Amino acid sequence: MQELQAFAETILVPLQLVLAMLGMGATLSLKDFATIVKHPKGLFLGLALQWVYVPVVAYALGLSFALQPGWAVGLILVAAVPGGATSNLLTFLGKGNVALSIAVTTASTVSCVLTVPLVLHVFASEHLPESFDFPTLRIFRDIGAYLLAPLVVGMALYRWNEQRAAVLSKWAIRLSVASIVVIATAALGSGRIEPLSYGLFSPGMIVAFGLVLTLSVPQIVRALGFDDLDTLALSIEVVVRNIAIGLLLVQFFFPGEDAQGHVLFTCLFYSGLSLPCVLPMLYRGRKGRSAALFRAPKR
Repeated sequence: MQELQAFAETILVPLQLVLAMLGMGATLSLKDFATIVKHPKGLFLGLALQWVYVPVVAYALGLSFALQPGWAVGLILVAAVPGGATSNLLTFLGKGNVALSIAVTTASTVSCVLTVPLVLHVFASEHLPESFDFPTLRIFRDIGAYLLAPLVVGMALYRWNEQRAAVLSKWAIRLSVASIVVIATAALGSGRIEPLSYGLFSPGMIVAFGLVLTLSVPQIVRALGFDDLDTLALSIEVVVRNIAIGLLLVQFFFPGEDAQGHVLFTCLFYSGLSLPCVLPMLYRGRKGRSAALFRAPKR
């Protein structure tokens, strides 16, 4: 199982991202993104939720329940990282606004070289060492290789031949979903995380954080007048975090102390938790219903 986990992390994770972006790009045109530029309210709201709302929720939970430093910093680190590219695939599967999801992912990931250190300095400054070094070059490399390049290739194929693009999209998405299943199986069997190893309270706080985001964000977006497609896209974008960036930063917190294990546990546990959190929203989206629980007008 350890070999499968290593294969999943080094090969399948990048491949899954490339397949997902390629498959979605093969269904999109420049017109879809031009709409986002012409009406940028959804993009601005998505970034505001990512940069302000999520960190405030994490900080408030840590403060309200007097979490030990490792657990509190773990929540802040999860909140500081941008939305994950998997959110784009989940939005596609839920029939949400894929262009908006990709726009928010790209903007929040590009800007994370500034926003992640800022959030950590604001909410966890006492635990941020002087040696903190954000992996800027790696982030930009990953954005280009796993996000933008396959998206552009897919969009180019869509413009050249829509029929072939449709076939490519179908199989790329299927293979991407299959990759997620293998990745999840490898992660569960790796033994890297045991949910009850720290008792019930700490995992319960991580679950509470996920549930607060899952239940509150759709209501906020829908109450601000956005339609169901945008609501689903922004809600999934907020709940699904780019934990890979968080894992790159765990080393800087509490080196050699038990608290570093708390930070790592929080990142890994939330990574597994986020998918179950968004599955009900995804299901409601596929059924033509709003991700928000209150009754919304028909599309």
